Amino acid sequence: MQAIVEISGRTLDPAGIVQAARFGARVVLAPEAMGRIGQARGVVDEVVRKGEKIYGVTSSVGAKTGTMLAPDRIPEFNRRLLLTHNMGHGPLASRETVRAMMVVLLNSMATGYLGVRPVMAEMLVEALNTDRRIDVHLWGSMGQSDMSPIADLALDLYKDHEFAAGEALALLNSSALSIGTAALAFHDLSHMLDFATLAGAFSMEGFAANPSIVSEAALNSRPFDGVLRHGRAIRTYLAGSYLMQPGGPRHLQDPLSFRSLPLIHGNAADSLAFAGRQLAVELSASQNNPIVAIEQRQLVSVANFDMVALAMALDTARLAMVPVVTSSTERLAKQADSFWSGLSVGLIEEDGVGLPGFNGLAQFHKSITSEARLLGAPVVNELASSSHSNGNLDRASMAGLAARRTAELAALCRSIFGMELMVAAQAVDMRKVKPLGAVTSELFAFVRRAIPYAGAGQRVPHAGQMMDHLAANEAEIARLIGLA
Repeated sequence: MQAIVEISGRTLDPAGIVQAARFGARVVLAPEAMGRIGQARGVVDEVVRKGEKIYGVTSSVGAKTGTMLAPDRIPEFNRRLLLTHNMGHGPLASRETVRAMMVVLLNSMATGYLGVRPVMAEMLVEALNTDRRIDVHLWGSMGQSDMSPIADLALDLYKDHEFAAGEALALLNSSALSIGTAALAFHDLSHMLDFATLAGAFSMEGFAANPSIVSEAALNSRPFDGVLRHGRAIRTYLAGSYLMQPGGPRHLQDPLSFRSLPLIHGNAADSLAFAGRQLAVELSASQNNPIVAIEQRQLVSVANFDMVALAMALDTARLAMVPVVTSSTERLAKQADSFWSGLSVGLIEEDGVGLPGFNGLAQFHKSITSEARLLGAPVVNELASSSHSNGNLDRASMAGLAARRTAELAALCRSIFGMELMVAAQAVDMRKVKPLGAVTSELFAFVRRAIPYAGAGQRVPHAGQMMDHLAANEAEIARLIGLA
């Protein structure tokens, strides 16, 4: 049975966007949302009839704000306004990103703030449910609305539609591409943090690390929400492991990439929680100007297209993941290093040729981790300019760039933590220790279904095998994570 995502303008969350954008769930407008859209349009029509001067509705925009529009030329103005801002070129957004953008735009209409006619929302619903393909360029947003990408979408979706007063500006002020991309990326990055914790627990067994760091006494001494959740998750994954028995750990104190696991991942969890709360507010908030105030029956000039809150939240989420990926590459390197692991050089038995074994994979791992770390750089320290639109557009939030970087980081994380699993499995086999934890034993079997043990004279398995295995079995990893 096809899943359904109801669009009410009040309850949309990243999970709903993922269902509609990635898995093709059917979207339906809630009855109250359709009523709200109609009421908002009634306010706009009333203001137009009165001849009030309203930015982008009865007057022009930007440097020509003072120019009043002749009523019979409003449709022409709307069409040409979209064409004026249609400068998109370069890479195209993926199918799921465009669908996420459409869902967010539909939800914005459902809030009642935009003041578009119900037919525009109905056309969006039909486009989503028939999986209409529309080309949208990724470049063109400075975080003060996604003008050029929205123009791509609007000129295709509404090519046979005559716009009414204010509808083109209501579309152009939308940040639907930035928000839709952010929702998908946030969903994926949150899952990657949980995956990192599962992989980190497995690495502890590969390294024979000391589990005292996840004792209840240790966690309660740093009672941050994230530390408690991820520390207890590690303890659950390792329940029954040889590490929990006397003589299991090799050292009293391990390198910090192991010893600080619950602290690093806990901090990331708390930072992602903040970002998630900001995103949740943004999904039900207005991003347009002017807004329709239904109860007051007026249009109010605002600057809601400024996406600094989203950009800052995404910057926080990415920065929080930098220590997570850094510690992952350190754990992997130390397991492949005989000085630290106490195992063979490169985690492979010597065969007389002298090849470096898993040290080659460790070098590749370090390279993509370095890329991930660079993606953590914040974008909110943008370079402002007071020269645009007679000095009106004198700042930029770069929220679209923040969202794209977050999506890229989440994609790299899959490889970073997937390769950590490969190395941990090799170390566990070489260490010849049993039993593994209740959950990590299942994880070990999961890895070995795709990645064989690399014996003397054998090639280190290709990382692509692990990535394909993870992509094909996301539900299994989610099940293991959920056991905590």
